[in-house]
Amino acid sequence: MSNTLEVGSYWDNDGKYQTEYNEAWKRLIPASGEADDGWPEALRAISRIGYDYYNNGFCNLWQGWEDIDEHGDEVMEYKMDSFYEDLVDYLVSHIPYNMHKELRGFLLDAQGYGNWSDRDVVIHQITDHIMEGIIEDELLETETV
Repeated sequence: MSNTLEVGSYWDNDGKYQTEYNEAWKRLIPASGEADDGWPEALRAISRIGYDYYNNGFCNLWQGWEDIDEHGDEVMEYKMDSFYEDLVDYLVSHIPYNMHKELRGFLLDAQGYGNWSDRDVVIHQITDHIMEGIIEDELLETETV
């Protein structure tokens, strides 16, 4: 995957499947708690990760603390919050391996608070992939009586 692909940003309401994304969010994602297993929960997971990055600079995803290294120098240590680790782990079975690997690389590149990365395009690529699954599986189709 290349980070030079031109994709719309769901954060800016300009995603490739923005209309469908908005509808999926209304119909498939509960106001609180987990969504149904599969594509809906995968959409909730990547959206929560993206929200924390764009809105909070990953201040919730990464937990950081000062430590002293073996030379006596102060260093910052980071650990992913378990809530977000669960979201990232959930995605592994819903997106291609290379996409998940790219997500992990992006997360490490943006590790800490406010460490912006030019690799954030992976958030939108994963969202596109999930939306394609939602559309293909007709999860947004309206039942007629």
